[in-house]
Amino acid sequence: MRQISSWIRIVRFNPVFCFSLMLLIMFSFDRPALANRSDQLQLIIKKLRENEALYDSIEVHWREDYRKKYYSEVEKAGVPQSSDIVGHWVRQKEMFYLNYEGKRTGPPADARQTGIHIKKGYDGDVTRLLELRHNYVGNIIQGPVYDFRGFQPHTIPLRWARTAVPLSVFLSGRESILEDPRGTKGDIVSNLFPTASYVGEETLNGLRCYKISLSHVRNKGTSAERISGRRDFWLAADRNYLPVKTESYNYYYSKVISIESAVLENLQEIQPGIWFPFTSSITVMDGITLRKKNRPVVSWKREYTVTKVALNPEYAVDLFRNIEFPEDAPVYKVEDGKIVK
Repeated sequence: MRQISSWIRIVRFNPVFCFSLMLLIMFSFDRPALANRSDQLQLIIKKLRENEALYDSIEVHWREDYRKKYYSEVEKAGVPQSSDIVGHWVRQKEMFYLNYEGKRTGPPADARQTGIHIKKGYDGDVTRLLELRHNYVGNIIQGPVYDFRGFQPHTIPLRWARTAVPLSVFLSGRESILEDPRGTKGDIVSNLFPTASYVGEETLNGLRCYKISLSHVRNKGTSAERISGRRDFWLAADRNYLPVKTESYNYYYSKVISIESAVLENLQEIQPGIWFPFTSSITVMDGITLRKKNRPVVSWKREYTVTKVALNPEYAVDLFRNIEFPEDAPVYKVEDGKIVK
């Protein structure tokens, strides 16, 4: 009772102490580390979603370099050795534009060089797509056709997964992914339920990060339920919750050595309080060597170098609408996934 009375006197007669205590309480409630883990996760996802919105209108120019360093016997006839890409991405309100162009060198069994070119624009009504296959092919598609190649900073580690959904949605689970307008059935295999959990707070390269682990739960809710792998994310709290590091584990190959990793580096402040990674990379290990010899051997690496980035671009609608098709290219009109003309 004597101690309680002493605290009451301090609070009543020391306004500086009261103000400091109030700030401490407010700051504590803003830090996910003081809530239970489920609440921590939801708060982090909410903060992540708010920070993703800062990049809703953006223009990015980048170079993309892919190099395969190691071949298993089964890959020598089918997996390219390298590619060099120049990319341009614009997202402006609901409209978007992508030009993705370069060269690819084939596998050792057929090391010819071929072209890569994808050009896409959505004007708020129709998507026009030009794609180089053996020859150019055009598509005019009602509605938006989203693309994982669009250069949004929070989803750089997910580019290998070829998903266009935001990271906040990806961490929210299966239903959120499928319900998102950018989600597709191809983002989630039929028996997979991505399940996120909050691990803790860590310091990485001087940055305060929240570590999130996304388990690959198979056959959830059945007798065959199991976890086949996981992907760990380190979200930098003071850098717009950018995933400055990720590690992915496929338990078929190893539970302790990651088969894939990604890093976001050279973070620069492009506007006050808004940061962007000017260099980043994804590195993938050879699965056969990892499983048989329990050691990591780099299979391939993809590196991204941003040459220009700007927020809030202001282009006329012509940029998103005027996708030119070569005269000899077949052009298909598509509605509801079916060719109608």
